[in-house]
Amino acid sequence: MEPRQIKGVLFDAFGTLCRIESPRLPYRSIMKRWENGAADCYQAIMTRDASLVEFAGEAGLSQEETALLEAHVAEETDSMRLFPDAPRTLQALREHGLKIAVVSNLAKPYGAPFLKLLPFEPDVRAFSYEVGARKPETLLYQYAWEGLGCTPEELLMVGDSLKNDYQVPRVLGLHALWLDREAASLQGENGHVINSLQSVIGYLGIVS
Repeated sequence: MEPRQIKGVLFDAFGTLCRIESPRLPYRSIMKRWENGAADCYQAIMTRDASLVEFAGEAGLSQEETALLEAHVAEETDSMRLFPDAPRTLQALREHGLKIAVVSNLAKPYGAPFLKLLPFEPDVRAFSYEVGARKPETLLYQYAWEGLGCTPEELLMVGDSLKNDYQVPRVLGLHALWLDREAASLQGENGHVINSLQSVIGYLGIVS
């Protein structure tokens, strides 16, 4: 399938559309105290529609510790910023009639602040904590393509994780571009590496 036949674009969130300028890693303390280990805790944080307070309580943190972590979350969400190339790219795709979805592993406190950054509401948001699955689980991508009313072959996935946003989507039948903002050279991955979201426009053959 040629890129011009693509009907929609799926974007990762953090590292792709936005960044946290003041990272505090508030969930790290919870993961250290989680009874079943950090991996189990991470899975729960990403796939449960639950607040930080709920997770802190399950991990046995004190009220004082929890209050500090809540402050750290607030610092992170207040420092969330779109990358400069994100608004222009999203607007160009929307103006050319493409459907837009965000497919991202997120903890609940970050969902609403992220959406406020966007120039418009995406057609579908596949947030892991709402769907109950996280990348690279098939269900999260499937939620997005079914929500858009498209087949995988009609969609393009764009993100900064080689596995989650490029390799797995291609196995599932999606087109994919791997975003490496630090790449000095764009060789490799069969030419499907980009270092700016603006390259999505060129890949799709859109003339702005």
